[in-house]
Amino acid sequence: MPRKQGEISFCAYNTGIGWRNIIEKMHMTATLTKWYEEHGRHEIFAGNKPVPLASKEHSLVLNAEAVAKGAQHDLDDLGIAKNAREEKLAARKKEQDPKYHAEMAKLYAQHVLKEQPTLQIQGLGSKKKQGVQEVLHKPQV
Repeated sequence: MPRKQGEISFCAYNTGIGWRNIIEKMHMTATLTKWYEEHGRHEIFAGNKPVPLASKEHSLVLNAEAVAKGAQHDLDDLGIAKNAREEKLAARKKEQDPKYHAEMAKLYAQHVLKEQPTLQIQGLGSKKKQGVQEVLHKPQV
């Protein structure tokens, strides 16, 4: 079916390099902020029941001492991720570690393949016999 000038196929619209954003911005009538200013916010529902808001004004009060203290670095010092992006980066870094792969292989063998861990025991008899032979063949003074 021939397309009219300016038409974009559905596949290109949804998977192309930013076509969807370009088309939507070309035909946008208002930004969300502007829409709210002109028309107000929509009603809010929770559990199919309306949630009335007395006011759009907020009552957030900042703790001046905490603001003056500056950025919080304790999570950085402990190596704890503060957001999803940092968690993903830490997971990728961990996955590149050979120790991590060895541990995962060990857990896979144990829990999925139900393999019993292999324990290597050195022969105790050879050392014991050596000790006994040394005592028996020790020259007496």
